[in-house]
Amino acid sequence: MSSEHFGATRVIALALVSTSAWLSITLLPYEVSALSVGYHVGTAGAGWIAAAELLALACAASYVGQSIGVRDKRRLTILGLSIAIGATIGCLVTDHVVVLIGLRLLFGVGTGIIAAATNALPALHSNPGRLFAYMQLALGVVFGLALFAVGAVESFAGRGAVFFVDLLFLLTLAPVAFLLPRGVVVAAHPSKTRMNLQFPEGAVSALAALSLMWIAQGALWAFASTAGTESGMDADSLVKWFSIAGFTTPFGALAATALGNRRGYGAPFIIGFGLQIFVALAEYCFFSRPLFIAGVLISNMTTTFTTPYVQAVLASLDGTGRASAFSGAAANFGAAIGPALGALLIGRTVAPIGITSSIMFFAGLGLALSSLRSVPLGSTSRPAA
Repeated sequence: MSSEHFGATRVIALALVSTSAWLSITLLPYEVSALSVGYHVGTAGAGWIAAAELLALACAASYVGQSIGVRDKRRLTILGLSIAIGATIGCLVTDHVVVLIGLRLLFGVGTGIIAAATNALPALHSNPGRLFAYMQLALGVVFGLALFAVGAVESFAGRGAVFFVDLLFLLTLAPVAFLLPRGVVVAAHPSKTRMNLQFPEGAVSALAALSLMWIAQGALWAFASTAGTESGMDADSLVKWFSIAGFTTPFGALAATALGNRRGYGAPFIIGFGLQIFVALAEYCFFSRPLFIAGVLISNMTTTFTTPYVQAVLASLDGTGRASAFSGAAANFGAAIGPALGALLIGRTVAPIGITSSIMFFAGLGLALSSLRSVPLGSTSRPAA
């Protein structure tokens, strides 16, 4: 497959369709609230259901990612969308909690398949970092729109508002998936590669960095309202600033797109992880209203800035896209663990969450920088596979 397969239309299609794999994380607070109140499973029960959904996503992405090189990624994406759409329709029509839990797990499987397929495709392009940045840019836009949409439809959709928004986005994106390239790059039978879990040198460090980043982000995102209250924010102010933060999300990806790889990957890693450490301390440790607001406004931007650089390193290390495909699993494993870790750490104050998250971001930075030792010179300008 060569770079001409990634014309503007297919780049746009990839950027848009890839956002569907992030719906569980994007709408996590709303889903937890809907399950807790609307379906009477309690806050703890809702948290465990959401964590199980993210775990199903990560497991599906990991399983598919093992043989992603031989897979038709367009077909995989369409399959994942079909599963997710079917599961979401089921969520809208059922009143049985047990059935609903099963459907949310199925939704996770569907979006996990999408995550593996869409994250593998940029590795087949001559400039994977730019494609990943475009994907994060689209995610930032969808993030803001999705948060706004849930509030807009809640008046008539009730407890199913979050599922209605899921379905709306999935149905809108499904036709676009037919524009994706197939991306089959390995002429071997899937059974011969499925159990090969070895990654190129440096890829494990990059995947661990991504996972640590999302563990910390998951903990920070899950308990942001509690942290805001401790910083003197009232409920109306929290809603206002969280909504504004949703629409500032794309600016991180825009910055990554503008900067590109002109200064390599080291400087963006230091900037991205460094700002995430600031966010953790500003939101959770300083108990200052202005600092909390500053942290909220740049929190999502730091994620959409840093993630494409880590994924670009993975793509540079493994041209088949297998390491990149696992990036979706790494992020979602982290997102599933983060809220549980936060629940264990929180006590009379939220500060332990901020301190632990800061340590994780620092460790993630170290791992990300160590992975650069394995990136081949000139890999960012190599021909597409």
